[in-house]
Amino acid sequence: MTAPTLAAPAARSRRPLRVRALRVSRRGLLYAVLIAGGLLMMVPFFWMIVTSLKTRAEVFGSSPLSLPSGAHFENYANMWNAFPQGVTFGTFFGNSLKLALLCTAGQLVTSSMAAYAFAVIPFRGRGPLFGILLATLIIPVQVVLVPNFVLYRSLPHPFSASGNWIGTQEPLWVGAWLGGAFGTFLLRQFFLAIPRELADAARVDGANPWQIFTRIYVPLARPALATLAIFTFMWTWNDLLSPLIYLSALDQYTTTVGLAFFKGQFIGKWPEMMAGGLVSLLPMIILFVVAQKYFVRGIALSGLKG
Repeated sequence: MTAPTLAAPAARSRRPLRVRALRVSRRGLLYAVLIAGGLLMMVPFFWMIVTSLKTRAEVFGSSPLSLPSGAHFENYANMWNAFPQGVTFGTFFGNSLKLALLCTAGQLVTSSMAAYAFAVIPFRGRGPLFGILLATLIIPVQVVLVPNFVLYRSLPHPFSASGNWIGTQEPLWVGAWLGGAFGTFLLRQFFLAIPRELADAARVDGANPWQIFTRIYVPLARPALATLAIFTFMWTWNDLLSPLIYLSALDQYTTTVGLAFFKGQFIGKWPEMMAGGLVSLLPMIILFVVAQKYFVRGIALSGLKG
């Protein structure tokens, strides 16, 4: 009776050790897979950086991931001043930055107000109206290209040579100040997770709906606002089709159009092309690094988890 009695506690003590070792091994395997996946995804970025510092002879005469003989930063200067008519890559960069900031600000302002109305303020027909708004998300962008073009062509513009909005940058950012279905849905989901008791307490203290929105909901919605800002900035910055449709002057184009022109006019200049691509990626990388904490929280709390 003594031996089995002493063996049972020893077996019980060894069991948690085995479970802990198995858990540590699984976590280590998971981290190894994640690190390997991260390194694999970084290969294109490493290739861009290496290629932008090579000469054209090194690009075609060595392996893609081989290191250059030296840092040829003149590729960035050549890329920056490669366009005619006194237009530099900085002109495209400034246009993209201006449009991205205007669209981001417009989406944050209008979508947050619409989301607050759909989430907090009761009014007749709120549910069907929100359903119609969500239904617009299933419409492809290509379907509304022609109607939007006809609309902007019919609108008068006092400072345009053509008399309408075609050939100006207004069609690329004015629509962002009229709200958006995705931004409204994203922020509404976040506003619904905020306890209604906070708004009720503020209302008892005499706060009106605008004060409740600006002093309670907006400060608490910083993660969701950061998420919407990153998405909108990314979509606007990477947009190629809209600038090609509405713009006609070289000094009005964005970085995506500039890179497309560079690829067509300067065939074979891969170091300069990679330098331009790397420069065009810098704002997105900086924005994501700065707002990464809020972005992850906004995705987790707004119901967009994959």
